[in-house]
Amino acid sequence: MRYIELEMQLQKALNEGRNVWVVGDVHGFCETFTKLIEKLNIGKEDYVVVLGDLIDRGPNSFGVVQTVRNSPRIFSVKGNHEAMMADHFTLDNLEKPTMGLSTWLYNGGLATINSYIKAYTNLDGQEDTVLLHGKVEEDKRWMFNLPSEIVLDDWRLVHAGYDPEVDMDCQTDSEMLHIRKPFHNAQQPLDPHKTVMFGHSVTPSLPGFNKTDWGSIWRSKILLSDGRPAAIGLDTCVYHNFDGPAVLSAYNLQNGDVVQQNRVEPWNKQERKRTNEI
Repeated sequence: MRYIELEMQLQKALNEGRNVWVVGDVHGFCETFTKLIEKLNIGKEDYVVVLGDLIDRGPNSFGVVQTVRNSPRIFSVKGNHEAMMADHFTLDNLEKPTMGLSTWLYNGGLATINSYIKAYTNLDGQEDTVLLHGKVEEDKRWMFNLPSEIVLDDWRLVHAGYDPEVDMDCQTDSEMLHIRKPFHNAQQPLDPHKTVMFGHSVTPSLPGFNKTDWGSIWRSKILLSDGRPAAIGLDTCVYHNFDGPAVLSAYNLQNGDVVQQNRVEPWNKQERKRTNEI
């Protein structure tokens, strides 16, 4: 799914010298995301595009979704986590989860549910169930309708990537939201004129990187004819709990600048447990 009007809006901004920042997977870390946006110093004609996976794992997915939805300068493509929530989540099914819902819960969805419940529970512990149900359905519709990719003159913005064995005009959400190794290991540019900006796979897992590369943006060694990388990976993994930097990264399509924000939220064992308690 593409939104041509949005693509034209972003391309116009680039043509006029404005900044268009691309941000990797946020995964529910709303405070970190907010701090990063502040660092970008977005002008009234600048934009931010998040590469999907706004939700799951972190402590405040609800806050991230509302931040993106309520800002006229911030957009997002669809990630596989948004697709899981949109396709499978209903509050009524929590007691007897379907296979799809169980998969989402296992992959961080429980933290997202908890953040929505907290947002609609007052200090006395009373939940406004009607408003909660309505908000969940509203946000699910928004997630379902997010574009799967954004195609600009020199860039493709997508959550996971593309299948080298499928024509670029025939790629589906199955490829764009989930693919990993076949895309990462491609030996020639999938689009000879555009760099693919993607998230989904944490950068230490990408070719040529290892555990010493936590927090680093990945650039493909395969180059376009103009010398730019064929692909750039931006999921520098803000949610991990290993020994290494946990950062959220932004890349400026206008000039190649990179801005990063170290994780702000405490993320020890106790906080991770609290995030997943309903």
